[in-house]
Amino acid sequence: MKTLTFFLFAFITIFVSCNGKTNASLQHTSPNAKVKINIIASRATSIESWKVEMKVKAYNFKEEQLAFEIYADDLNTETVSFNWTDEHHCSIIFKQSDGAEKKFSLTASAEELEMAGA
Repeated sequence: MKTLTFFLFAFITIFVSCNGKTNASLQHTSPNAKVKINIIASRATSIESWKVEMKVKAYNFKEEQLAFEIYADDLNTETVSFNWTDEHHCSIIFKQSDGAEKKFSLTASAEELEMAGA
């Protein structure tokens, strides 16, 4: 019975890990078109966390990047939101599988470029 349970568990694990996205990307441009945000994420299997690189190119600044992990079923326009409070400030929110949110703040102007976890 233990052998059967082990094989059943192994089969389910393999099946689940093979069914699901392992790569995702999102692009977003600010309302004034001066800021471009590129999110690239990957994971080995669908049961692992996403390894995310968020890159920002704004005005004449060199491209900046943040790397982090997210626990979500998918990364898409339903689980990642970009909330611009004005043309220089954006909150980027990732909704995780457990309902928690991972938030980042972005400030981008001709004089300043700053990204940080909120």
